[in-house]
Amino acid sequence: MEHNNSGKSIEQLPKQQVQRQKIVISIQDKEGKKQFRIYTDDKFERLFKLYADKVQIKLDNLVFSFDGDKVCKNATPDGLGLEDDDIIEVHVKSQ
Repeated sequence: MEHNNSGKSIEQLPKQQVQRQKIVISIQDKEGKKQFRIYTDDKFERLFKLYADKVQIKLDNLVFSFDGDKVCKNATPDGLGLEDDDIIEVHVKSQ
């Protein structure tokens, strides 16, 4: 068994955490763009809640889309292939 200088076997050492990648995504509404920095493996639900709180509109009244397709709250930036400075559009549902 391989050991390091502390006498612990290599298998007992904590695994180094993988660096999570962040990107900047803009959410565009009729007022303009708001930028958010999120992890590429975070679900959009977190971002959508932040945006809804910021604009003081209930999340259920908002629809988010990327390249014309609705963005599901369980999707991730990685899953949709988003890159830095991509834009998600938001619309308020008509009552």
